[in-house]
Amino acid sequence: MGSTAVDLLAGVVDQMEWADTGTGRPPVPTNTVLETLRFFLREGVQWRELRASPARASGSTLRHRLTEWGATALLRRVHTVLIRMVRSGPEAAAQTWDVVVDSCSVCAKRGGALIGPNPTDRGKPGTKYRSVVSTDGLPLVALPSAANVHDTRLFPDLLRLAMVVCASIARLYADAGYDSADNRWLCLREGIQPSIRKIGQPHGSSLGQVRCIVEHANARLLANKRLDRRHDRLGAVVDALLTAACIFFVIATRLVQF
Repeated sequence: MGSTAVDLLAGVVDQMEWADTGTGRPPVPTNTVLETLRFFLREGVQWRELRASPARASGSTLRHRLTEWGATALLRRVHTVLIRMVRSGPEAAAQTWDVVVDSCSVCAKRGGALIGPNPTDRGKPGTKYRSVVSTDGLPLVALPSAANVHDTRLFPDLLRLAMVVCASIARLYADAGYDSADNRWLCLREGIQPSIRKIGQPHGSSLGQVRCIVEHANARLLANKRLDRRHDRLGAVVDALLTAACIFFVIATRLVQF
């Protein structure tokens, strides 16, 4: 990741992170931690392969910072700030959002939290990543869960988190996996027009024209090898890595080229 992108992201993190001013060994600079996190996500190396150096944090340091950031939801707040930076102009800020909801599943052979039998992969253990993506390709929310958790159960959480990021959502697109009267009522209560394909409805609803946007975004998230194969056993770590991947996605495509 280029130095400009690191400085931008580290500046946002440092502004939002509580700094310990006590005595002792000074913490590893945020720039170095973010460089290490990006490398860890992209290359999918093991924790023990991360050795401390002037340009890289150790695996234990990275895990410690991810745990701290996860406990305070810092990465989600940083993600929200970056999304609002993208839509910060007067015209862009006034526009409503159209969003698409979809999911993808990955193998999880090592066990741990947020793992269940994948009904689309002969019952093998797996994890499902659910994401909400704007129709211009920005990942707004990403949540991990066990592969056997039905889509309708996490829909309220996805919608709530998406509404934190977006000023106003006009329309929500989703496939039949999210079809339920409760989900439609939840959208209408918030002033959102639900375009959710009903179970048994024949194809031809033009949902595929917008669904390809979220599929491309999910493919880009899975280009990170650490997410493409579920290695980490802790659910909080997986959630933090997934949110970090969304952050790097936004930085790379909309704010700074690296």
